[in-house]
Amino acid sequence: MCGDLMAWVKKILRSIAYLFLVFLVALCVYTFVVTDVLKKDYVNIFGYSYFVVKTGSMSGTLEVDDIIIVELTKDAKINDVITYKNDEGNIITHRFVRRVGDQLIARGDVNNTDDDPITKDQLIGVVRFSVAPSFLLKLMATFLILFIFLSLINFDYIFKKYIIREKKKVSTGTVPEDLFVTDSNKKEEKSTGLTVTIPLQEIEKLQKAQEQEPIEEEIEILEVEEVIDVAGNNIITKECNTQKELEKELLEQISNLLRVKNDTLTTTRINKKWLVKYQYVYKLSHILLIGDTVELVDAIEHPTFKEIYDYDLEKAGLYENLRNKIYDMPIYVFLRILTFAILYNDEEFFDGIYKIMKYKVQIDKNGYFKEVKKNNSYGRKQLRSLISFMQKISIKFDNKNVFELERIEKYVKLKSYVNH
Repeated sequence: MCGDLMAWVKKILRSIAYLFLVFLVALCVYTFVVTDVLKKDYVNIFGYSYFVVKTGSMSGTLEVDDIIIVELTKDAKINDVITYKNDEGNIITHRFVRRVGDQLIARGDVNNTDDDPITKDQLIGVVRFSVAPSFLLKLMATFLILFIFLSLINFDYIFKKYIIREKKKVSTGTVPEDLFVTDSNKKEEKSTGLTVTIPLQEIEKLQKAQEQEPIEEEIEILEVEEVIDVAGNNIITKECNTQKELEKELLEQISNLLRVKNDTLTTTRINKKWLVKYQYVYKLSHILLIGDTVELVDAIEHPTFKEIYDYDLEKAGLYENLRNKIYDMPIYVFLRILTFAILYNDEEFFDGIYKIMKYKVQIDKNGYFKEVKKNNSYGRKQLRSLISFMQKISIKFDNKNVFELERIEKYVKLKSYVNH
């Protein structure tokens, strides 16, 4: 219940933040176009405009650098503070003191003389309220925009640490916590534009169709626990959950997690950044299938993309229990999860899985993780299934052949042949 409430609050605040940011950006762009491009004296925002006080002629009422909000109207009453354009083209804000025929007379509150008379046509509007001082407002706006931006990218962390003051839990699992943090100032490479657009519903259909394809070779039970029956002096074989069931359960859990976490995402956008990662996973799959462990280790330790650092694991969905479940999986499961993360455009989740995979490869001295044995028919079947799934996405949605999966496959096979 608490999690649902927090998710709801987060969604509301995020929507408000987006609207506020859009408003500020639109206001800045609109002001620039009207004043700098169209060369008008002021903007009209739903019948109002704003100006900055430049002199002290209205001191006591309006101070220098105050921001005044002016209603654009020709209907001014005696004693109103008005804004008008004088004969020299200067915009003045003074108090309307009297009317002489069709002319209006204004004067600054600290001035001893009246301004030159003006007509209604020169009147811009009536000051309705002011904000002082403007530099403080700008400073507050800057901090507000910064806070909103940080909230958008790391809301959960800010909420937990500074609002409910939740203490950070220390991980005691098998995945080292320092895998996900560093002092290096590394950033994820920027996107360079849209390449391929894929509706998520179509991906889910392909995934379900792939799961329903018959598997010719079933895996044997991998874990057997022998229990001594003292009474009957017999050895009873106790069957544990098969690796197949564990993998399927985990993949369903992660698929649902990514779907809920990215519930507003309806379309996968494979731009250059994601295309590099898609090709990377496809290349690893073929290297693993061929059994070139040297090339596999080198490819994992030297990825073709830049890593992300210092993100909130809980927010990314990589909570401790899930990390440890993933840690126990074979390498082809990691590749499947990385593919899920790509298709959901989830950078932090992708990077977290990659870091665990990289760590396991580095400590895998006996080769249990970095290769799929030839007698592991189920593992090789799953690997081929992943390759087929990635190929089907390319065939169905990549009408410009930007994925270049055939080239990657040929390159892997050729390099393996040369090395051997």
